[in-house]
Amino acid sequence: MKIEDLNLQIGDKLPFNVVEDLCVFMKNHPNFYRKEVYPSFVDVQEKVQNGGKFDKKSMLPMIEKACTQYVQEYNIQMRPETLLTDGEKMECVSNLLKAELENFRNKEY
Repeated sequence: MKIEDLNLQIGDKLPFNVVEDLCVFMKNHPNFYRKEVYPSFVDVQEKVQNGGKFDKKSMLPMIEKACTQYVQEYNIQMRPETLLTDGEKMECVSNLLKAELENFRNKEY
């Protein structure tokens, strides 16, 4: 099913888990992953390896770029800044990091 098939109006709530779908989009979109996600993961790995602390909030600009690209790519009739709440943005960051935990442990970034 395509987003166009849902016949949504401006302001309608999307009938699926947007956080989960945005995470999938970020990991599977080749350009976005290469330009945004992978460099962020490298940054996480470097900070943790060097004994520093990593602030999840530093990944929020990447999430906001993802919202913009996601809305544009799928022609969703929403403003990107209203796609996710602040809490959902942090949930997205947490989900991305959890999914890569084993790779961080194995120093793959």
